[in-house]
Amino acid sequence: MIIKALNFLFFLLIFSCSTSDEETRANYQFENDVTMYNKAMENLKEKEYDIAVDIFNELELQHPYSKWASKGQVMAGFALYSSNKYDEAILTLSKFIELNPNHQLIPYAMYLKGFSYFERIPDIKLDQKFSTLAHEVFSELHNRFPNSNYARRSIKHLKTLNNHLASKEMDIGRFYQSQGFILASIKRYKVVLKKYRQTILVPESIYRLIECYISLGLKKQSLYLYSILKYNFANSEWSNEASDLLKTRDINKELKRLKKKELDIN
Repeated sequence: MIIKALNFLFFLLIFSCSTSDEETRANYQFENDVTMYNKAMENLKEKEYDIAVDIFNELELQHPYSKWASKGQVMAGFALYSSNKYDEAILTLSKFIELNPNHQLIPYAMYLKGFSYFERIPDIKLDQKFSTLAHEVFSELHNRFPNSNYARRSIKHLKTLNNHLASKEMDIGRFYQSQGFILASIKRYKVVLKKYRQTILVPESIYRLIECYISLGLKKQSLYLYSILKYNFANSEWSNEASDLLKTRDINKELKRLKKKELDIN
């Protein structure tokens, strides 16, 4: 995925120290923080992720107040992510975020944490826990650090997640509708309109609501939604489908002025 190509050489330049390391990697105990950090970064560069994580953790234990220990926590999270140990990466990054709320690497740590959830987005037929958690982290990142590069990168992931979560709501709504649970399906379709109104699922959600309202005999509400669908999505297939549906049901498309409260179903 995209995060694994986050310019690793850039990380080496930003996060590495100037001190060279000529000692054996295995014998890192009781060394200074700079040497330990550089050794761990060298292991990370060689994709020896487990060794890198061990050294970063040892660095934190031996030098808890060192700036390199703080950076090491983030890079340990990166190493765990790179080795597909997503839950461990999330725990490590969460610890760093909690203990270092003002650190300059917080945006990156949050982005990597969000992506550790994003990597595991399931099919819409399955539980969307990871999708929801990824959305929460990326949203918090965007709200707290709107001008950071990582917040800007998160925007496209949020769009993907919004469409995915909206698809889940639509899938549940269609199921309820097919089983005759009309009010339950209406609630799901309304979630799409309220929470995911910028997604590609909005035209269909309006059409499905028209279907539901017609089945309940609520012609005025059906016509009101049809006017919204036609005005905003005139070229959508769902606008044409709605037009055909109203014609089939012999519902007059001449829309009278309606009050918003007439859309509510109790």
